[in-house]
Formats: sequence, structure tokens, C-alpha cells
Amino acid sequence: MNEAYDPNANTMGLMAHLRELRKRLIVSFIVITLGAIASYMYAGELFSILCAPYFEAFPQSPLIGTSPTEAWVLKLKVSVFAGMILTSPILFYQLWLFIAPGLYAHEKKMVVPFILLSTLLFGGGAYFCYRMVLPLSLAFFHDEFISIGVTPTIKIGDHISMTITALAGFGAVFELPLLTFFLARLGVIDHTFLIEWFKHAVILIFVVAAVLTPPDVLTQFLMAGPLLLLYVISIGIAYLAARPSSETPTAASETAPMAAEAK
Repeated sequence: MNEAYDPNANTMGLMAHLRELRKRLIVSFIVITLGAIASYMYAGELFSILCAPYFEAFPQSPLIGTSPTEAWVLKLKVSVFAGMILTSPILFYQLWLFIAPGLYAHEKKMVVPFILLSTLLFGGGAYFCYRMVLPLSLAFFHDEFISIGVTPTIKIGDHISMTITALAGFGAVFELPLLTFFLARLGVIDHTFLIEWFKHAVILIFVVAAVLTPPDVLTQFLMAGPLLLLYVISIGIAYLAARPSSETPTAASETAPMAAEAK
């Protein structure tokens, strides 16, 4: 894009990338496991939080279990999800460590803003889903039951799976502006690219919304709407984040003053 790419700067071989990826995945697995163990002790409270939107929309409909092992399996699932939320700053730090070798020296100093923003964006997306999307979606589902004269009795596993998928999906898509910023800084995309691909992005956004949300049109639009807005915001972010042509093109020039001092 605006900045020339130096093939000799910030390079890693394929095997080095794979070893680094394996290291980061192992660390992330250990961190999530520890977070899940800590969260398991509060599984009852976590269930109450995740089920609160359901009971507001379905006040007369209990959640039921249909398998002897279902409660334990769901406690594990909820604990792992809570562990991921609890340790998300560390997980985002592991992601940073994986992509950092491809950044320039002055860009590597952005680690703290990256961790803070990524955590806040993910949490903001999950909170928006919990406070806005889930209540509206569940109220819609309840009205559909009433319209056909059926008293709903919902499986706890179905509700928890739907809720976790929706929370994680909204948290992930809210990372779009931050992802755009770093891709623009790396020279992978720019604002003109995003504008040219806007029509394709609209289709992709609705496909992603259909995959990450429960199978109803309302929830899909509730995800697609904010995602379209985030895409438009990302165009502005890409414009502001693009490297000026006057910026140092290679990492080698950044180390030149250090080399001079060494002499």
C-alpha cells in the first residue's frame, strides 16, 4: 500500500511460525483451563446470569434437563466460556506475541493499548448481546409460541448453547475496528479497499450473522446492523491508520541510529 515492504525485515520461517503458534496455543490452553477451574466454583451463579434473560421472556416456562450427565457437561461448558472471558486479556496478549514479529519496533510498543482495546471491544460486544439482543430475541421466540397456543418447555442445554454462541459471536465481531487498524498499519488493506468491497462485505456480514446467531431473522439483523456500522467505522479507521508515504519504509532504517551509536 503506502509503505514499501522490506522482505528482509521482521521475517520468520514457516517452521518458526508454527513453533510460535504451538507455544501460544499451549499457553492459551493452560490459561483457559485455570480460568475454567476458578469459574467452576461459581457455576451456579453463572447459570443464573446466563438464564436471567430467558426467565424474563419466559416467566412461566421452566428450563429442563433431559440427560443424567447434562448438568455436569453444561457446568463444564459454562466454566470454560467464563474462563475465556476471565482470562481474555492474557489470551489477547498471546495473540499479540504471535503477530508482534511482523510489526515494526515502534508498533510493538502498542501492546498495552491493543490488550485494553481488544478486551473492551469483546466485552462491549458480549454486553450489547446480553442486554439488547438476547432479551429481544427471546421475547420474539416466546411470542411465536403464544401465537400457536403452545406452552414452551425448553431444554437447558439448548438455551445455554444458544446464549454462549451469541455472546461469543457478538464479542468477536466487535473486534472489527481493531483488526482493521492493525491490517491497515501492516499495509494489508486500506480505506479504498474497504470501500470497493463494501457490497461484498454486506453479503458476508449477513452470512456471518446467520452462522453466529440463532436461526431467526430478528437476531440476524440485530447482529448485522451493528456489524455494518462497525464496517463503516472501520473505513474511517483504515484511512487514519494508513502509513504516510514519508514514514520509514523498512525496519532496517529504524535500527540505523543504534548501529551508529555502537560504532
